[in-house]
Amino acid sequence: MAGGRLPIAMSGEGPPLILLHGWTLDHRMWRPQVEALGQSHFLVMPDRRGQGRASAPPDLAREAEDVIAIADFLGFERFALLGLSRGAVVALDVARKHASRLTGLVVSGAPLPALVPREEVLDLDRYRSQVRSGDIAGFRSEWARHPLMRTHNPDAAALAAEMLGRYDGRDLLLGGGEAPGLPREALAMLPMPVLAMTGAHDTPWRRACARALATVAPRARHVEIPQAGHLANADNPAAFNAAVASFLRACASSPR
Repeated sequence: MAGGRLPIAMSGEGPPLILLHGWTLDHRMWRPQVEALGQSHFLVMPDRRGQGRASAPPDLAREAEDVIAIADFLGFERFALLGLSRGAVVALDVARKHASRLTGLVVSGAPLPALVPREEVLDLDRYRSQVRSGDIAGFRSEWARHPLMRTHNPDAAALAAEMLGRYDGRDLLLGGGEAPGLPREALAMLPMPVLAMTGAHDTPWRRACARALATVAPRARHVEIPQAGHLANADNPAAFNAAVASFLRACASSPR
């Protein structure tokens, strides 16, 4: 990739599924999915720019092309795509720019201010100031208490802490660029099947965004994962994996 590398973890067998993690996290967030979804799909889990062990510099505008570059490198003509939180933004950007490449799209906890006025506070300036002053421990402690990082079982809490403990704030210091624009008009033209989901205890705004996306995208459906917050894949893996697997089976049997 431009300026560096994106490490990729791979597991399973079957049609390809690329999974995109959220902010301050890395490919390990998909650990609860590997065994279940790997039974039916070949899972490709990169560390995104500025996160995990990726050396490619943070740049949200380039991430859709990163996904296509990964697919091309691995020889995927078409593939399914799953993204959570900021990873969901990247996944939607791929979907609007490269729709013909996707067999199905799963987005969990996507922030969609073009569909629902933002009601959620992310004080990135404060976080950036903390990291710039060298107080990465203070940032990690504060971010761990944010509603988007609130977990609902001990395994999820341990996994979130493990990943946050490695996050070094590179993207805050270097700047990650502007998030891709996802206007209502573009989302209303997505041709592929879409699963818009959140945890039932995700923030009210993220839940509203998922419901709105399911209304706007022509072939979308909506699911809320019970007993789960924003990190629904870790909070309730059984329900999350079942919803994704069922959706992907339906995609495989539906006409293109």
